[in-house]
Amino acid sequence: MSTLFGGRPFKEGLYLINKWKFMTGDKVQILAGRDKGKQGIIKSVNRKHNNVLVEGLKLIKKLAKSTKNQKGGAYTKEAPIHYSNIAHIDPNNQKACRVHFQLIDGVRERISRVTNSIIPRPTVDLSKKWRKENIEGPLDTPAAVVKQKTYDGVVDSIDPRPTI
Repeated sequence: MSTLFGGRPFKEGLYLINKWKFMTGDKVQILAGRDKGKQGIIKSVNRKHNNVLVEGLKLIKKLAKSTKNQKGGAYTKEAPIHYSNIAHIDPNNQKACRVHFQLIDGVRERISRVTNSIIPRPTVDLSKKWRKENIEGPLDTPAAVVKQKTYDGVVDSIDPRPTI
C-alpha cells in the first residue's frame, strides 16, 4: 500500500462500484480536470480502482530508459480518469447526461435522464481479448493418444486378500 503525493493509501477493493454504467467503447465527456468539456471514447475500464482510460484525453508524458533493444526518451500515454469525472453523451443532443437503468422488453437498458432516449451498448470485438490459441508444446500429449482407450476396468484375477 503506497501513497501518491503523501495522501492516505488506496486499499484495493474497498470502494468498489456494484453497478457500472460505463463500458469499453462508450462515448463520454470529461467533467473535471484540464480536459474538461472534451469528448472521447473509453479505451478500457479498471473496476478495481474505479478508473477508465479515454482515448486521446488526459495525456501524460513518461520517460523510458534506453535498453539494448530500444532507444530511451519521452512518450505520451493516457492516464486513468476516475469514473465520477466522466459522463455519458446523449445520442440526441450530443451533450453530457446522467444515466439510469430500465427494463425494456426484458432487457436492462441504459436510459438518458435528459431526453429519455436509450444509450446503445457499444459494439466492441472481444474475440481478440478472450481468444486463446492452442499450441502444442514438446511435453504435451497429442490429442489422438489421449482419446485412446487403455484401461478396461478392474481385473478379476487379482485377489486383494493376502494368503497366509
